Amino acid sequence: MVLLQGTSLAMVGAYVLAEELGKNPAGAFGRYEERMRPFVAQNQALALDNPGQGAAPERVQQAANGITL
Repeated sequence: MVLLQGTSLAMVGAYVLAEELGKNPAGAFGRYEERMRPFVAQNQALALDNPGQGAAPERVQQAANGITL
């Protein structure tokens, strides 16, 4: 599961950045950072839960709930 998180981060990040740029280009990167930081932090924590093993199911759920689209 952890291996798939990079793809999830890229897809969600692209979506969020496009949305913020579409709303108002001025300040879009700051808003992107604000929205993405919790999601990124939760996904990074998954890699530390069980080194060499899959992430704990509750951590995966936390990461999935980390951002609302």
